Amino acid sequence: MVGLQLRRLLTATLLVLATAAAGLAQERAELPTREDALRVPATGETSSTVLDRKFWLAAAGLNTAMLLDTWSTFDVVGTCNTCREANPFVAPFVRRGPGVTYTAGLLFDAGVMTVAAKMKGSSGTWMRRTWWVGPATLIAGNSIAYRHNITLLK
Repeated sequence: MVGLQLRRLLTATLLVLATAAAGLAQERAELPTREDALRVPATGETSSTVLDRKFWLAAAGLNTAMLLDTWSTFDVVGTCNTCREANPFVAPFVRRGPGVTYTAGLLFDAGVMTVAAKMKGSSGTWMRRTWWVGPATLIAGNSIAYRHNITLLK
C-alpha cells in the first residue's frame, strides 16, 4: 500500500518538475541563462557553478534520508499501537497520511536546498564555505530517526 502511494507521489512530482521545466524553456529568451544566474565569481578570473556535483550529492542524500525516515515512521506507526510521531512539526502531516507527509518532506527539502544554493552563490565567504551545514545536519537527524524507527520495529 505504501509502495503504491510512494510510486504515485514520485510520478506526480516528476510530472510537476517536467511541466515546470517546459514552461521555463518558453521564456528563456527574456531571462538570463541558467548558467549565468548560477555562476559565482571565485578568486581570480575563474568562476564555478553553484549546482555542482557536491550540491547534487547533498540534495540526493537529504532526499534519501527523508524518504527512509518517513517510510520507517509509517511502518512503526502501523505496527505499534502506542507509538506516535514525536516531532511536533511533522506530526500533523503524519496524521494526514503518507502522500501528504512525503509531499511536505519533498517541499521542505527543496526549500533547504534552495537556501543552500543561495548561500553557495553568495558573495560572503563564510556563506560559501558553510552552505552544506544545513543539509548535512538534516541528513544526520533523519538518519538517526530512521535508525530509531528500525530499532522499534525489531
